[in-house]
Amino acid sequence: MMDSIALAKAIELQCRAREEQWRRNEDLFYLDYGHDPWPLFTWGGRVLDRLYAAYKATKKADRLEINRSACDDDGCCGQAASSRI
Repeated sequence: MMDSIALAKAIELQCRAREEQWRRNEDLFYLDYGHDPWPLFTWGGRVLDRLYAAYKATKKADRLEINRSACDDDGCCGQAASSRI
């Protein structure tokens, strides 16, 4: 039990010392955490982005009632009626 508490305290002191170094020199932070993402994640993100863009582009073209007006049914709305005048 005492070993794990001592280890936790040592890790905490080490983290605080590193944060102090980051405060003094901001470049150290970017050297520690500024690595590039894995190529597989980058590739997967690009694939998902392209699929989503293709989905959004075809979504508007797939409307079934594209020629139907907003005022074709019995419950006519004022905005659609005023735009026909």
